[in-house]
Amino acid sequence: MGFFEKVKAELDNQELESKPPAIKDDDRIFLAWHRTHMANERTFLSWSRTSISLLAFGFVIEKFEIFLRHLLAFEGGTEAHNHGNSAIYLSLFCFLLAGFMIVVSGFRFIQARRHINRGEAVFSAFPDLLVVVSVAVIIGLALMLGLQRYIW
Repeated sequence: MGFFEKVKAELDNQELESKPPAIKDDDRIFLAWHRTHMANERTFLSWSRTSISLLAFGFVIEKFEIFLRHLLAFEGGTEAHNHGNSAIYLSLFCFLLAGFMIVVSGFRFIQARRHINRGEAVFSAFPDLLVVVSVAVIIGLALMLGLQRYIW
């Protein structure tokens, strides 16, 4: 029997049913339960801050594009240097991503709260993957937008 089969057999033999924490029985359990809820709230607030930062980043991109257009017009440049509305797409992506992240963080907060109250230990990698993929897409789009000005 391999290592994974042994671990699976041990887990099958253990009782895996969750039970609500006995918060009224012991002050230490109540304080630990309360700290866990506060940690969940801090996590929700950090996701909210990240969403607000994405909104601000979208506005910065849009305002910077407007600034560049006015600067070009002020210097007597032509619109031939304008390569379309790619900055608008990047800022719209940031806006949509911020909205999606706040909705996901709200669902995650409620789900984690239920798991804490039931005494379950359930973890999800989806929020972390969402942040990593989002940052990678934003960096990629920003690089493409920046390089587009120099290539064409």
